[in-house]
Amino acid sequence: MEIKLHANATTTPRTRKYLQESTKSDRELAQELGISITTVRRWRNRSQISDNHTTPHLIHKVLRQEQEILINALRDALRAPLDELLFMVNEGLGIAISRATLNRYLRPAHEGRKNAAPQGKKALKAGMRADTLTLHYRQLALSMDDGGEHHLLWAQEPISGWCFGRIYSGISPALVDSWLTEALNACPAQIQCLETYAHKGFEPIRADLSCVTVMMEERGAVQLSERLADIIPALDEPDATLQRLCTLWNQGRAQKKLGDNTPQGFLESMNQN
Repeated sequence: MEIKLHANATTTPRTRKYLQESTKSDRELAQELGISITTVRRWRNRSQISDNHTTPHLIHKVLRQEQEILINALRDALRAPLDELLFMVNEGLGIAISRATLNRYLRPAHEGRKNAAPQGKKALKAGMRADTLTLHYRQLALSMDDGGEHHLLWAQEPISGWCFGRIYSGISPALVDSWLTEALNACPAQIQCLETYAHKGFEPIRADLSCVTVMMEERGAVQLSERLADIIPALDEPDATLQRLCTLWNQGRAQKKLGDNTPQGFLESMNQN
C-alpha cells in the first residue's frame, strides 16, 4: 500500500519503523539519522508509520466574515506560518477547515509583517536577545449576549512568539499592574525591557525594568455584533478561551523556526544554556 507523505515530512516510513524498533537512545538516533530529537520522540510514541491526517473530517468550505477577520488577526498577532495557524484554527477555535481552504482566506501580508524582525534561531544568530515583552491593549465591543464592553490585555515576547493575554470586563491602573505581574511571572524569559503600545488607561510601568512607550494608540473599539459562540465553535467564556489559546500556542505545537521547540520550550531552553 502506498503511503503519501506530508509535504514537510523529514522521515520515510522505513525510517519511522526503524525508530520504533530501535533500542538506541533518542540522542543517538537523532545524530545517526540527522533529524531532531523531537522528531525521534514523535515517531517512537506512535504505533503507526503514516502521517496523521491534517484535514478534519467535517470541513467548512465557507467561513463567516467575522471568522475570516478573526483568523487573519490571529495570524498577524502570532506571526503564525500556515501549518501552525491551521493547528490554532482547528484545535483552538474549533473551526474545522482544510489547509487549502484556510490558505484561500488569508489576506496578503501587510508591509509591517513582511518587514518584521526575524524570530527564533535566525533572531539569535543576528544577536537579538529574548529579554523584551511588548504590551498591547484593545477595547472590545461585544454583543450583549457576551457581556458588552470588555478589555483585551496582551503581552508577547517577539523572538519566540510566546504570548500571554487576558480579557476583563473592566479596567483600572491596579488591574493593569496586576495583569503585568501575572504576565512577567508566567513568561519563561528573563525580561529586562517593556515596550508598550500605550492607550489611555493602559500605561503599565515597572521601576525595576526598562520601559519604553513605542507609540500611543487611540484606535476605536473592536466591534463584534455577532455572538462569539457563532464565530468560535470551541468558545468557553471570553477570558477562558483566550487563556486556552495562549497555552495552546505556547505549548501545543513545535515550530521549525524555533528549532523544533514550542515557544515555551524555546525560552526555557535558553535559560538552560
